[in-house]
This record gives sequence, C-alpha cells and structure tokens, in this order.
Amino acid sequence: MKKITLSVLILLILSGCNRSYGSLEEAVQSHWKTPIEIVNQDEERQLVYYLNHNQHILGVYHYENGKYRYDNKQSVGITFSSDNRLPFFVQANYFEGIGKIIHGAIKTNEHEVEKFIILYKNGEQQEIIAKNNTFITEYPPTITTSIEMFQTEIKNVIGFDKHGDIVESYN
Repeated sequence: MKKITLSVLILLILSGCNRSYGSLEEAVQSHWKTPIEIVNQDEERQLVYYLNHNQHILGVYHYENGKYRYDNKQSVGITFSSDNRLPFFVQANYFEGIGKIIHGAIKTNEHEVEKFIILYKNGEQQEIIAKNNTFITEYPPTITTSIEMFQTEIKNVIGFDKHGDIVESYN
C-alpha cells in the first residue's frame, strides 16, 4: 500500500511540474504573477514574444496534442528606452533545439510598423514582416560570427510603416 501511495504521490508531483494549457497565453501566464500580453509568435520555431509591464521577453514554448507548455528556462528579457527618439532594440540569442534567433521591437503607440529590414555590412539584407511593432527571425547562415558579435555585423535595422515611410532607424 505504501508503494502505491508513494507512486501516486510521485505522479501527482511530476504532473504538476509538467502542466499543459489550452492556450499559449495561459501557459506563459502560469509563470508570472502580473499580467502578460503576447504580441508575436513564431509557430514554426515555437517562440513567443510577450510583454510583462515594460519588459520585452522572448521564450520557447512546446505545443503537442492541442496543449501548450512554456519553458521559462529558455527565455530572454530586456527593457529599453531612448531619450531622443523612439526606443528600438535588436538582439540575437541562442535557444536550445531551435538555434540562433534575431528579435527586436520599436516602442510606439503612434506608429504601426509594417516591416523591418536588417541591413548587414556584407551587403545582404533580411526583410521581416512586423507584428505589433516586433519581429522574430532566423539568424542568417551567411553571418558566421557568434551571437555575441552579432551587433558588429549590422549596418542598420529600419522599421517601415505600410506606406513605406521610415518609422525609426536603429543606427
């Protein structure tokens, strides 16, 4: 009887550590005491970009059998601001099982960013469709530097509105 009770107790503990949710928002929110807002999602790579107050966070989730789990151990967050222009950040990170990812945002309530273009010093460029003034994209295979050196490879990153006008420039 003690073995059965112990086995049931272990299963209950383990199932509590591996909770699945019906929505991605519920899965992410389960790790926070304050409200979060999902602003972007890469379904192919299972990455979620969300806000917690003024912190921008990119993290890994898992979707299986119609349920979501969020891996808070593989998340990166940043707060950013600017005194003389719209706040803009671009960052590269490595996520286990996914690889190198570039993500960024422009903070503004006055403009809607339609797309971002990353211009590299080697002449290449990436165009990314924006979602809620944010972006998530893959690290280009032609950039061979480490993610720590990623910023040295960027010539500029520009956010454009739907009319093709520049909302903000990173450099």
